[in-house]
Amino acid sequence: MDTELIQFKGVSKKFGKNVVLDNIDLTIPEGKITGIIGASGEGKSTILKMIVSFYKPNRGNIFYLRRNIKKGRFALSKIFGLSVEDGSFYEKLSVKENLFHFGRLFHVKRKILRKRVEEIIGLMDLTKAENTLAGDLSIGMKKRLDIGCSLIHNPAVLILDEPTADLDPLLREQITNLIKKINSHGTTVILTTQLLSEAEDLCDRIAILYNEKIVEEGSPKKIKQKYKSSSLDDVFKKIFSKKGRKTYQESSEKKSKVEKSKKKSSMKKSLVVDSSKLYGILDKLDKEGKDGD
Repeated sequence: MDTELIQFKGVSKKFGKNVVLDNIDLTIPEGKITGIIGASGEGKSTILKMIVSFYKPNRGNIFYLRRNIKKGRFALSKIFGLSVEDGSFYEKLSVKENLFHFGRLFHVKRKILRKRVEEIIGLMDLTKAENTLAGDLSIGMKKRLDIGCSLIHNPAVLILDEPTADLDPLLREQITNLIKKINSHGTTVILTTQLLSEAEDLCDRIAILYNEKIVEEGSPKKIKQKYKSSSLDDVFKKIFSKKGRKTYQESSEKKSKVEKSKKKSSMKKSLVVDSSKLYGILDKLDKEGKDGD
């Protein structure tokens, strides 16, 4: 396992005159669940969108397997799966049709895609709803479908933006158990959440954003020990009770552009999870990216 699968080094991001992230360093290990936590407007979603190259840093670099994402964007985009908070599936398509549609967008080969769709439907526990229109699904099923669409090309890294937002406690438990199951198959998971008890239970590592900076990074246990707190809620209160907090709320217009980008994506599949196997194909993927530039 690579302990430095993804690295942010001196990364800053601003929109207009609004600074969202200021010279942050962040390390995300392979095969673990990493949570990005912070209050609304702290830049959690911005970090996720920079990993998948929807946003570019104003300063600094982001590395995947020690390769600059900016330089290897075409190849590296095949490694990631992204599920945004509001979902990106099509409500007038059935569960199965959505999965086939996104499989074709990711250029999954036909002989692989049929089997992959069956696997995803089983993994997401959507077997009884496979022919149901997405618009007719319950909230929990819609969330599972969206995650399934992001997994159709078997990405090495799954990125989830507020995966349990607006769900009741029972549905949240179902989704967190699903995330653990996906991670147990070897997939690296990066997520944002404002539910600190959830982050404490789910994440191997967390990064806490405050005032444009990552102020803490490590396991929930070590961070709680540092702040002499019994829970992440207590840690959060100690950090965010400080005066002079800055926030920047991403506009709905920018958000809609990101969601449209995912639907229009023509990223190809990646069926490799272990980084030891990835090293051997990255040169080939980079070459394919340059040829398609």
